[in-house]
Amino acid sequence: MVGATKERLRRYIATEKRTFEEALADFPRQRDDAIQVMLRLKNVTSIPEVAEVLDLGAGAGQRVVALTQAGYWPTGVEPWEAARSTAAALAKRIGVDITMTDARAEDLPFEADRFDVVLACSVVEHVIDLDRVLSEVYRVLKPRGVFYFNTASSMCPRQAEIRGFPLFGWYPDRLKRHIMNWAKVHKPHLVNYTDTPAIHWFTPAKAYRLLRQVGFREVYDRWDLRSRAGLSGLKRGIVKAICASIILRTVADVVLPGCAYAAVK
Repeated sequence: MVGATKERLRRYIATEKRTFEEALADFPRQRDDAIQVMLRLKNVTSIPEVAEVLDLGAGAGQRVVALTQAGYWPTGVEPWEAARSTAAALAKRIGVDITMTDARAEDLPFEADRFDVVLACSVVEHVIDLDRVLSEVYRVLKPRGVFYFNTASSMCPRQAEIRGFPLFGWYPDRLKRHIMNWAKVHKPHLVNYTDTPAIHWFTPAKAYRLLRQVGFREVYDRWDLRSRAGLSGLKRGIVKAICASIILRTVADVVLPGCAYAAVK
């Protein structure tokens, strides 16, 4: 019981503020998630076996370490020095060399058309200038490169960005921002002790509009990605039905928290 309680509390700590021990304990889950995402992205565009991957908001570096282990060439972007130090310690423990860069997603210090894949896992909801971030991601991606992000959804009332506010996902965006900025100062434990709480929330319509405006030619949501993942049996039937019906897709987005998109340049 004590171990389960500690695990729940660990997940409430912002990723950039996790200790080495917390990052190490969470590494297997992060590794499996990172590899699964890469496999799904290969179903929407051509990705080299030794792809260059940019991980925005890399935190304690678990995805960067995992992707290095898997044979990719990842670079992590993380503005918090303590998180980069934790990432270095994790890489040393696992036995790989990694690259972590001190930068923010709004101003990426990389040349245009460099990366095959850009990842932003639970990041874009926290940035200050969302339009600038999307433009920078588009700039550094190669033609036919893919941008994957999962983020906070306005479709589902359940969410993990703040505690103590029932049905928070359905609050108006302006009210969400007000509450988040208040909690950051007065009740930081409610927003996982992060200095950059979630201020951007997404619906499918908003995500598609923003990505198309930047220039992305193809956009896939989480159901599109899952439908291409080689599922079988009941899961395959459920996902196929969701993809075939706008009503079922909407219901699924309301029932399951979060959202994810892959956009091809």
